[in-house]
Amino acid sequence: MNQQLRRDAGLGHYDYAVLLTLYRTSEHTAPLIDLSAITSGSYSRLSHTISRLEERGLVTRERRGANRYASLTEEGRRTFISAASAHVSEIRKRVLNHVPADKIADLAELLHPIAEQLRAATPRE
Repeated sequence: MNQQLRRDAGLGHYDYAVLLTLYRTSEHTAPLIDLSAITSGSYSRLSHTISRLEERGLVTRERRGANRYASLTEEGRRTFISAASAHVSEIRKRVLNHVPADKIADLAELLHPIAEQLRAATPRE
């Protein structure tokens, strides 16, 4: 699925997670420290990712008092929407189409504690 994101949108999985998080936030803006926690990435990884996304014109970064914020640009919004459509199709094709519809909720329930453990184990630097 990562290959599909790279091929179709020029995004890695973590890039996509950052854009998704910003897309879902109020005003498409979030403090970097919150983005780091939500995306389960270290602050250093997030900072490098934001720099790359900034270079592509997909996000902007600004300081507000003691905090740094990232915001999704209009180009970033368009890129995310395009990437999301293809990515969701790929997820359906590779994973969800192979799980009976009445078992999707069970799958989510089974994967939730694994995802929580992975988030907790991610270094925050």
